[in-house]
Amino acid sequence: MNEPPPPWAALEALPAELEAMQPCVRGTVHPLAVVDGVLSLGEGSVIKAGTVIEGYVRIGSGCVIGPNAYLRGHCIVGDGCRIGHAVEVKSSIIGDGSAISHLCYVGDSILGEDVNLGGGCILSNFRHDAGEIRMLHGGQLKPTGRDKLGCVIGAHSRLGCNTVVLPGRVLPPSTRTYPGSTVSGVGDCM
Repeated sequence: MNEPPPPWAALEALPAELEAMQPCVRGTVHPLAVVDGVLSLGEGSVIKAGTVIEGYVRIGSGCVIGPNAYLRGHCIVGDGCRIGHAVEVKSSIIGDGSAISHLCYVGDSILGEDVNLGGGCILSNFRHDAGEIRMLHGGQLKPTGRDKLGCVIGAHSRLGCNTVVLPGRVLPPSTRTYPGSTVSGVGDCM
């Protein structure tokens, strides 16, 4: 029986997928936003003032980005998403209908559909000892070959304000955290 690909494979596929993308803006980009790269923006989406887009970014339809958000690297943002004030998203995949409140950091992570991050959440992507990040896959903790890898958060999850998720964590669908939580394992969730 073949094991499905590991979660981090989706992040590794982003450069090839997005670097083939052509710029296409069907939404609205505020004149005080900066696009330094290739942007595909869906119909009805709005990028507010002060937002900076660097690299290759695909944003679906009906999204609101900013003000003052920073999307960089290779990012996919699904339909109907909200990325708030002073949020940084780096090389991540954000599922449809997800919301990332103000002052959050999302690094090298995958969020399922309808995920909500309260204000100040940090999805950390780097170990303080700069070691290789391991991630749960197929019931086992496996080496990823990566020194930058955030987390995978299942659909319909809700993280309370100021939650910190350590690198390489996999949170199942409908995960909940209390405000101010540090998630170092699944047992740290409600």
